[in-house]
Amino acid sequence: MDKEKNSKIEKMEKDIKLLKKKKPRKLTKIKFVGVVFDPEKYKAGEAEINDALSEGFEVIRDFETGGGIVMTLGKWEKKARR
Repeated sequence: MDKEKNSKIEKMEKDIKLLKKKKPRKLTKIKFVGVVFDPEKYKAGEAEINDALSEGFEVIRDFETGGGIVMTLGKWEKKARR
């Protein structure tokens, strides 16, 4: 039992160290991109998502719709420490 507790504590300590190293970020832009599941139309949404990713946007979440998905993309900047 002690081994298990120690293992959990060690994992928590590692997680805390990682969180301390993580740089504070601020969400500066948000973008919603729809991708229609249609053989002739999905390429436009795919291209828009790829362009946004190459501009530094990151996927935050995706939502399923009746005919496709909507991707939520966000752009983050470093937040100045106070």
